[in-house]
Amino acid sequence: MTDFGRFVVFKPVSGGYVYGAPNAWLFSSRQHFLVTEEQKAAILAALTSSTRPVLWITGISWIALSALLGTALPLWVYRSGYHPAGLYGISAMIAMILSIYPAFVISRQLLLHRLRPILATLPPTNERITSLEVRQAMQAVAKPISISPTRRRIVRIASVVVIAATFAGMIARAINMYEPNQSKLHTLYFANANLYGLLNIVTIVAFGVLLVTFGRNSSQT
Repeated sequence: MTDFGRFVVFKPVSGGYVYGAPNAWLFSSRQHFLVTEEQKAAILAALTSSTRPVLWITGISWIALSALLGTALPLWVYRSGYHPAGLYGISAMIAMILSIYPAFVISRQLLLHRLRPILATLPPTNERITSLEVRQAMQAVAKPISISPTRRRIVRIASVVVIAATFAGMIARAINMYEPNQSKLHTLYFANANLYGLLNIVTIVAFGVLLVTFGRNSSQT
């Protein structure tokens, strides 16, 4: 497993390094500190030990929030007097998308909890790590990272399964609406000419790109 420490940027300056602490809300500005070699090692150790718990918290939070929101949304729609077709599928898609951000925020709190004792001892600095410096550092550490053939195979198989299952769902809706005097292609279109069908198409395209990407990368290695 790749630890978070590989992707932390420390900018060398006179007297040590500049370190930008993670932000609790992911997107706003970060607070920067001046750290010594020993403090840098302590930060990297804390981040490395937090990799597995943070990933677990992210996944569990995403699943739990998706289930909660995916249950609450249909109930709210039904109580409002609406009964749209494919409500549960649409709700599941929306819940999974909306739950990604709060899941990452929850896991970020765990990471900050582990870093807080170290950050409390660090002096703030006016030096900043620019976006260009961050991108350059990310590119430098990302080059040696490789994905094993087994993991590539798993991603390709999972992509094929998701694409097939999603397309099968679109066909199943078309079968339910099919009438002898209608064209099969027209029925497929009208059955999926809605938000649920749009989300299915986005899913197919996304996993198709993933499948092509991992297939191309595996053929190059």
